[in-house]
Amino acid sequence: MRRERVFLSDENSDCIAFQLYNQGSTNRSERERMKKILSRAIRHGLTERQRVCVVKYYLEGMQMKDIARELGLSKSTVSRHISAATLKLRKVASYYAR
Repeated sequence: MRRERVFLSDENSDCIAFQLYNQGSTNRSERERMKKILSRAIRHGLTERQRVCVVKYYLEGMQMKDIARELGLSKSTVSRHISAATLKLRKVASYYAR
């Protein structure tokens, strides 16, 4: 089954940001602010390969082995890209959550 290519935009980067930073805060304005910060970090703070892997994994719901096959990488390389990107985004989130 062929998947439709999804490009990172303001709308779908918000979805990724929400999935990465869902700590159940009840403060709506704080969650919105954090989504904007993380969306910007996704677009500008990650390498292209990290961004592609994160979008495919979190937004498209692809498994790491499928991402690896599509990109011509090993599964462990994809895992490292996703882990590094998630770490960067969590650092950004923790910095601004203060």
